[in-house]
Amino acid sequence: MQVLAAAGARPQHRFGQNFMMDQRALSAIVEAGQLSSGDTVLEVGPGAGNLTSLMAARAGHILAVDIDEPLMHAAANHWRHLTNIRWLHADALASKHKLAPEMLSELRSLHATATGSLKLIANLPYNAASPLIAELLTLCWHEQRRDAFQTPSTRAAPRLIFERLIFTVQWEVAQRMAAPPDCADYGSLGILMQLLADVRIVRSIEPGAFWPPPKVRSALVEVIVQPARFGAISNIEQLSAVLRGVFAHRRQNLVNAIRHGLKPPDMATIVSALNAANINPVSRPATLTPGDFLRLSQIIAK
Repeated sequence: MQVLAAAGARPQHRFGQNFMMDQRALSAIVEAGQLSSGDTVLEVGPGAGNLTSLMAARAGHILAVDIDEPLMHAAANHWRHLTNIRWLHADALASKHKLAPEMLSELRSLHATATGSLKLIANLPYNAASPLIAELLTLCWHEQRRDAFQTPSTRAAPRLIFERLIFTVQWEVAQRMAAPPDCADYGSLGILMQLLADVRIVRSIEPGAFWPPPKVRSALVEVIVQPARFGAISNIEQLSAVLRGVFAHRRQNLVNAIRHGLKPPDMATIVSALNAANINPVSRPATLTPGDFLRLSQIIAK
């Protein structure tokens, strides 16, 4: 509250701000992060810095990125004695499908000498959470591919491959992220995440843990990135486009969802390939496994 008063600020609805005040919830986030002194942490939406200050005692470096400039400067001044925090005024998302270049540059610089892991730990702004998590996982895939296709001299820059993403989101969003096949919450976001990582809802967080209290409860989500799975994905943008196109027509059967969502020129060849891959062309999209969608993306690409 002191930080907000210093900034002459109140939570901004347009930024999706709800500040976590409950110490038990804050401690649960930090514990889930499994921080060590060599770790580099990205925090998006630090707000008043309540979570930031707790992490600073355990992590090596923290990059705290906030779109709210007056509040960020007030928080940076309030916690100025914590010298391992770098504050950055920026929107973490340059666009819906692009991370802010200045954020990535600062993060790469901080992580260059780190001896530990790279982690996202944050009480995420509700309005940015889903695209941000999708883009961070996509970044991990690209960073690993960079090493596969570049020469040793160009691999010197530290890779931005997160070991884990620990964050709070609305309960309904968390359910979509962790949903198994054949349920109402299963969709493109969760499938993409599950192809790249292990996703788990750690616990529920009630509205009273925040100020102002949101109208819905939240969830603490743990995403453990699995780089060993990355090689099965040949083109992550193609995969994402297939998922979005098909689930835009999730109530139709698979063939019609592909026809209307992706508009391929040769449906007959695709139907034949689906049958050969043991994917039922008239099944509903939500009944397919993440592995099925990986094969579907490969079929579309061919």
